[in-house]
Amino acid sequence: MRRTLSILIALCLMIGALPMAFAEGVSGTFEGESGGFHGTVKVNVTLEDGAITDVTVTEQGETYGVSDWSLSEMPRRIVEHQSWNVDATTGATFSANAVKYAVRKAIEASGAEGLDAEVHETAEDETLDADVLVIGGGIAGLVSAIEAANAGAKVVVLEKLDRLGGSSVTSGGYVYGTGSQMNRDESVDGYHPEDMVAYYNERTGGDMDETMVTYWAEHSGESVDWLIDEMGVVFDAGVVATGTSPALRGHLASQGGGAIMVPIWEKALANENITVIRHAAVTELISEGDVVTGAVADHYGATLTVNAKAVIVATGGFDRNPEYMAKYVPNSDGVPSMSSCGNTGDEIPWAEKLGASLVFKGGVMGMHTTDASYTLTGGINLLSFLPTLGVNDKGERFMNESLDYPLFYEAMDKNGTSCAWWIFDSSMADYVPLMDMAVARKQGFTADTLEALGEAVGLDAETFAATVARYNELGAKGEDEDFGRAGIAPLAEEGPYYAIKVIRSTVAGFGGFEINTDAQVLKEDKTAFPNLFAAGECASGQFFATVYPASGSMLSISTTYGRVAGQNAAALALAE
Repeated sequence: MRRTLSILIALCLMIGALPMAFAEGVSGTFEGESGGFHGTVKVNVTLEDGAITDVTVTEQGETYGVSDWSLSEMPRRIVEHQSWNVDATTGATFSANAVKYAVRKAIEASGAEGLDAEVHETAEDETLDADVLVIGGGIAGLVSAIEAANAGAKVVVLEKLDRLGGSSVTSGGYVYGTGSQMNRDESVDGYHPEDMVAYYNERTGGDMDETMVTYWAEHSGESVDWLIDEMGVVFDAGVVATGTSPALRGHLASQGGGAIMVPIWEKALANENITVIRHAAVTELISEGDVVTGAVADHYGATLTVNAKAVIVATGGFDRNPEYMAKYVPNSDGVPSMSSCGNTGDEIPWAEKLGASLVFKGGVMGMHTTDASYTLTGGINLLSFLPTLGVNDKGERFMNESLDYPLFYEAMDKNGTSCAWWIFDSSMADYVPLMDMAVARKQGFTADTLEALGEAVGLDAETFAATVARYNELGAKGEDEDFGRAGIAPLAEEGPYYAIKVIRSTVAGFGGFEINTDAQVLKEDKTAFPNLFAAGECASGQFFATVYPASGSMLSISTTYGRVAGQNAAALALAE
């Protein structure tokens, strides 16, 4: 009896130990999923004897270009550190966390244990020497790095995020220019560079640096050709009109900024003369008098020092920095930003310490949206781009609802409305799922009658009723006598009706370093620093007043002056 009892106890102990033994030595491929920025991200996790040997993203709909680094780097980190609980890559955190937590679910499903230790990326203090240092991995920075490297310079690029592309990768995919291989035909209205300069002069009210704008216009077509021929960018949607000019100057890649930036950074990463270091936030420039000799960066908590013969600053803008927005663009203070999270104006204190000339005019690249935490036209944000009746918070119509987005932003600003409401009717059946989503997310209202809709929103009943009556009157005529919108039509007589919130947002701030046509940074006395260059959004103040003239301008200016900065920085560095 005792022997039988001992056997039974031993068997129970063995059975109790089986799950742990199985978990520690589990092998196989397991699935997991989690919510990303654009829906579900699915992964397959392969375990061999309890160790992670492979992580593969099998399904995702994340933003092309923006999420690429997260979708490849997160699996690498997880395998290397044998834990799902690693640092999320910066710059596309939604996508990074989606991979991370999908892997966690796959591991939990496997029953494996000991794969959840919290692990942080680390680095060691290091000093590097380069011919040219580029600060920033957006379009201006990478273009300048490529041009400097192609001239024979050894280049180091420091990017503070874990991804490349800056705000350019999240753009609409336009590059503005005239005289390219795609719009070189003189029969096209606005072919001549002087026409482009005249348009800019009109849109800025003359508040621009004509020398800088003229140089850009004269080389804008060349910049587009360089992107096509040297970088492999494909503008598959052709050349379209942007802004208020009918001239066909907007070279469009239909997949957006990713279709422009991915080929560029692939060229940069493949160039043996270029070293790209991510997650390296520059904290200060090193200088001796007016000569900038390098920079110091925080690289995963370690100190990275780069000594260089020439330095190019291409850090992006400042509209993610509330302090600078309040200081330089007070009418946009508190407006949410949709630009890169790296747009914090890092270069401004550097410029002030060096005594560099700064140009700010109170301008931003204004946008309209419903949810500023989402992509420009993704999901419910598409609704704000559909022309229908738009009213302010008083229930009054105040603008042409199909205005170009910078003018749209300006109209909302001038009207002083905290938010607008886009009124949709039952004729917009294709968009009902998006409208229902907006209502569920407290970004809209729905009702069976317009009266009930206005009440739900909180609009003045009498004012809103008069606005709807006037809109329907103009719609019946087919002519918008009040604001000149084409294609106006009356609202449907029967509901349901929707009111979707539309707010202002920004995607860039105008201002930063003053530069010359050689992309040299100017001092306060307007002489140039001997070896400091700048390009891109951080040197955009001379090109714009307060309202953005045309989509694609910033990427075009960044490419043109990025190339100039790279060529001149290399020439200077290699001459020593």
